[in-house]
Amino acid sequence: MTAAIPAAAGMASAEMYHEVSDPTLETTVDGSNVLSPGATTTVGVLVRNTGEVEVDGPTDRFERTVQSLSLRPGAALSTTVTVKSGSAPLTVRTGEQAVAPIAVDSMQRVPIELEVDEEATPGTYRLPVEMTYRYLDRLHIDEDDTTTYYETKTVERSLIVRVESAAQFEVVSVTGDGLTEGGDGEVQATVRNTGTETASNAALRLHATDWLTPRSSNAGIGTLDPNETATATFRVGVNDVSAGDHAVRFSLRYDDANGVVSETPVHTGTVTTGEGPQFSVKTSAEALYVDSTGVVTLTVRNTGDTTAQNARVQLRESSPLIPVSGSASLGDLAPGETATAPLRIEVGDVAAGEYPLSAVIKRDDSFGDPVTSEVRTGTVTANEGPEFAVNASAEALYVDSTGAVTLTVRNTGDTTAQNARVQLRESSPLIPVSGSASLGDLA
Repeated sequence: MTAAIPAAAGMASAEMYHEVSDPTLETTVDGSNVLSPGATTTVGVLVRNTGEVEVDGPTDRFERTVQSLSLRPGAALSTTVTVKSGSAPLTVRTGEQAVAPIAVDSMQRVPIELEVDEEATPGTYRLPVEMTYRYLDRLHIDEDDTTTYYETKTVERSLIVRVESAAQFEVVSVTGDGLTEGGDGEVQATVRNTGTETASNAALRLHATDWLTPRSSNAGIGTLDPNETATATFRVGVNDVSAGDHAVRFSLRYDDANGVVSETPVHTGTVTTGEGPQFSVKTSAEALYVDSTGVVTLTVRNTGDTTAQNARVQLRESSPLIPVSGSASLGDLAPGETATAPLRIEVGDVAAGEYPLSAVIKRDDSFGDPVTSEVRTGTVTANEGPEFAVNASAEALYVDSTGAVTLTVRNTGDTTAQNARVQLRESSPLIPVSGSASLGDLA
């Protein structure tokens, strides 16, 4: 490619500078070139320009022109770098990369992501590197203008990497116990060392996910020789999750043959969570009146697929209903089983009608810790209570003596007064001796 550029004033006769520059690009690995089977590693590739600038004419005129036109003789321009896997047992995850200009005696670092096959054979491998770049090839200077000649070149280089022996693992099986939403359960995983190196002082790590929170994230499994299996158990908390199969993620941390602590990439298994105990609640009440205390009965049914251990019901205060005896034990509720709990509540001084009654069901998880259900809401009806008219009569009632009074009580309301009873209050000079009596049910 050529370009004509106006020359600076006062130039002498024309000059042609041939082979001004031809960059020489070399590649090396920045830092360690050691890779492990199954691991994904980012390797830094150093691209160094070891070329020279050669001027086959008056250097002072050349230098003035280069400076005035901001030319970059000797630099590799518009460089792209592509690393290939060749015959190596790995995958290059990074494609073609653009690189900033590389001047003579300078370098640029290019990060390349390499994923080594899990079954990679240890050894030394050569990775082909293809680089394409532009450079200033020739420069023509005369009194009127300056012409630049650029060339594009592609070169092949290589990188040397070494795959070393390492412990690798596979997840053989994963089982769960007590894995239901809101509670704690156990995850048990069996893994196998599929690598070529013994894993000493090994520990299996369980990684947290959206649905799972490890209570103990590391479990020691000792020494794991190639092809040997080991089993680890973890206590986990189960978050908001539906019943079914869900992913669990593990990695293996161990000491290699040189005593260096290493950790494998994450591997995934699958475990099944259950629906767990689920509850339906029905409410009923008899003789529940406004501005008084009464009894509501809650019938709780386990509609889930697992027994609810140590189930109990607890009322929530919801005006105008205030729990008096707000909780009751239901025992163990097997799937499909029901239990009832009579609970006393106080109804405020409100109009008669239906009012919401809220309750939660608590149970124990497999570790004996409480799990609380979502709030369940039903309705109860509070009626206007009975009204009473009272007439009093007495015969042979004398001062400074004991006598008898007769109270006639009439229910003037619209509802039956169940288990009615009358009670005298002391009112000087009258002092009750036998101050209460049962009236039975008053319609």
